[in-house]
Amino acid sequence: MTETVEKFYAGFWVRLFAGMFDCLFLALPCLLLIYAFGNGEFESFKIENGAQSLEYLSATSYSSFANLITYGVGIAYAAYFLSNKKQATFGKRIMGIYVGSPDGSKLSASKAVARAAASILTATTLGLGFIIVIFTKEKISLHDFICKTRVFHGRKNV
Repeated sequence: MTETVEKFYAGFWVRLFAGMFDCLFLALPCLLLIYAFGNGEFESFKIENGAQSLEYLSATSYSSFANLITYGVGIAYAAYFLSNKKQATFGKRIMGIYVGSPDGSKLSASKAVARAAASILTATTLGLGFIIVIFTKEKISLHDFICKTRVFHGRKNV
């Protein structure tokens, strides 16, 4: 007799915070790549509003190549960590969630790459592809629907 374990799907907020942690983790490598491939030029500018002023730093020659490199870094990061034994990026590990096939099994490397690339498509929907998590029974986003994946609460034991 086999025992069936009920899986709990990760909802919108826990996934949002996991994504925010991942963005923080990737910010420095991506900024370094922008600096390296954007001709190394940064410009500071101020926004003043009465007595308050804020100074920002921006890349002045942010090239399309640098843009592609940063997308590539994000896809490689997600694909590597989602296809390994823990099935989770650093942000997902912090939030105690993992990604797998609908049965919870590990993703192949090609499926993890496809999911990471599809998440860029999901982002281009002005966030609607992420918000549908709230309204679906299995808490799936657009890229989960495209790649037939799910995000579960819990940690993978390795």
